[in-house]
Amino acid sequence: MAEKSPSILKDNWRDKPVLVTGGAGFIGSWLTETLVNLGATVTVVDNLSAGKRNNLDHILKHINFIKGDLRDVSVVRRAVKGKEYVFHLAANASVPNSIKNLDYDFETNVTGTYNILKTVHLLGNNTKVIYASSAAVYGEPQYTPIDESHPLNPVSPYGASKLCGENYCLTFSRVYDLKTVALRLFNVYGPRQPRYVIYDLLKKLSKNNDALEVLGTGEEKRDFVYITDAVNAFRLAAEKDDAVGKAINIGTNTLIPIKQLASLLLKQLGWEDRTSIKFTGFSWKGDVKTFQADITLAKKILGFNPTISFGEGLKLEIEWFKKLCRMDD
Repeated sequence: MAEKSPSILKDNWRDKPVLVTGGAGFIGSWLTETLVNLGATVTVVDNLSAGKRNNLDHILKHINFIKGDLRDVSVVRRAVKGKEYVFHLAANASVPNSIKNLDYDFETNVTGTYNILKTVHLLGNNTKVIYASSAAVYGEPQYTPIDESHPLNPVSPYGASKLCGENYCLTFSRVYDLKTVALRLFNVYGPRQPRYVIYDLLKKLSKNNDALEVLGTGEEKRDFVYITDAVNAFRLAAEKDDAVGKAINIGTNTLIPIKQLASLLLKQLGWEDRTSIKFTGFSWKGDVKTFQADITLAKKILGFNPTISFGEGLKLEIEWFKKLCRMDD
């Protein structure tokens, strides 16, 4: 399926009223920037508990920013009213934090999502809601690559809360004819990423480049999808009517072992002969061993086609991190 030209894309999005929840976060800020560049009229709501306002500094004058929490229905109503699209990314996005802070994880991920859906329903808007779900809904895979028919068996409160939010989205589609789409994101990475394996390894190396400690055995495998490809999936989900009422995997169908990631990271930094790698042999509770997305449905319904290779994306994140932390070569 051929991608639309930039001019046609801008015609599709020019002056469209859209909301991005969690728009000051990693994925949210990239999505917000993309929508602004397409000419949409963008409102962002973020409580800044994890998101950073400086992620939006370069486009702040082009958006309406609301500092608020989706657990507050009055904030939700103000943000949702009159919007054609709601990109719902606001969430606790940390498995370890979901284990430590059960109430916050549930209230943010489940109650916040419910408040969005109920408000769209009550306002009677013809609003499409694109929900950022997670591969964590699958739990430890019974087979790989994982397709959307795979059993849903989350092994963390985070995964359970994202699945609950996803189920509410799809139920509102079935019962109230709301236009909702759930994107099950695999491992999104790139500049502005504030946590997770690549960022964490770079942060460790910025403090000590003689030795790199890596959680786990190194045999854990992930499907890494670069941020611009993930953002493109959100745009496509908004544009495609056939996506309504569906949950769709967003990844690359490519497995990268963590051992290979660590070696490639050092090679791109030019430190492969200088830095030793030590694996701890254990990881945090709720960490899944293997994640690989079957993206057949995303290709068929969305026309999704990842364009950034892992090596290229890793290089871009390293360059960003070096500038951020003034990392020595």
